[in-house]
Amino acid sequence: MCIAANLSGKAINISRTTAPHAVSYPFTSFFNISHGHAVSLTLNKFLKFNYENIKKADCNFNLQQRFKTLFELTNTPDIKYLDAYLLNLKKTAGLEDNFKKLGINIEKDYSKILSGVNTQRLSNNPIQLKKNDIKNILFKKMYF
Repeated sequence: MCIAANLSGKAINISRTTAPHAVSYPFTSFFNISHGHAVSLTLNKFLKFNYENIKKADCNFNLQQRFKTLFELTNTPDIKYLDAYLLNLKKTAGLEDNFKKLGINIEKDYSKILSGVNTQRLSNNPIQLKKNDIKNILFKKMYF
């Protein structure tokens, strides 16, 4: 298990992570949510944001092709079905998505959450994010 964890860390260092990972740190630090669960809290929201802003992509890969690959791998036709697929996967894994049920008051805790975001990892997101984008994403309801 230690070897696998070490190799996973090395892979992340090479491949870099994006917004859901960057925003996960305060959920782990301040609310004691396991790291993987914390990443999953905003995964769907950032995927939708990136998809909706695909024309603003500033990355060295074809983001549209990446989404096409995700749709193929999950056997989903579009972002709406990919969202449902991931929500079902998280439900099956027993991961809670509701901030309130996790003891997180987004309105009250927003500044604390924002202060814990890893800006280096955030800069790896294919769509450049502003603080207001993160706020909108955190306050947005999960479902389409």
